[in-house]
Amino acid sequence: MNMLWLLASLLTLGFGSLGERQLRTRADRQNAKLRALSERLDVYDNYNKLAAVRRAEIEETLTALGHDIANAQADVNDLQNALVAAESQAPMEFHCFDRVARADGQLWYVAVEALDDKAPWTGVKHYALVAETADEARRRIQERHPSPSGFAIGQPVPLPLAG
Repeated sequence: MNMLWLLASLLTLGFGSLGERQLRTRADRQNAKLRALSERLDVYDNYNKLAAVRRAEIEETLTALGHDIANAQADVNDLQNALVAAESQAPMEFHCFDRVARADGQLWYVAVEALDDKAPWTGVKHYALVAETADEARRRIQERHPSPSGFAIGQPVPLPLAG
């Protein structure tokens, strides 16, 4: 009977050592997988840090570009305002309408554009003439250039002369 107990003990010890070896192999594999996953996690952590640094750089660049855009937009607005101001000013070269100076009205500026190929000029002529009202100034220009299809007559604008 002792022999039987001894044999059972040895068999249990053998099975236990086989089971322990399998469990150890399995644990080693799991540890290797865990180390590999830990290394991958470290790599991804480094990628995350690099991405955070690049994001900060890009945000700084974006902020600088936003300031540059705001400055450029301000410059564009200034230039547009200057252009509008320059366009609103009357040209410095005028064609005089009256051969004899008249002192009985206001000085008006009227732009006349030649639209027809048969017109004696191309482009826009700027006229300065004296009239009581804007309608009278327009009527006098229309008398001089009667063809509505050949000329485009602008609205009469008071012409202030700066001395």
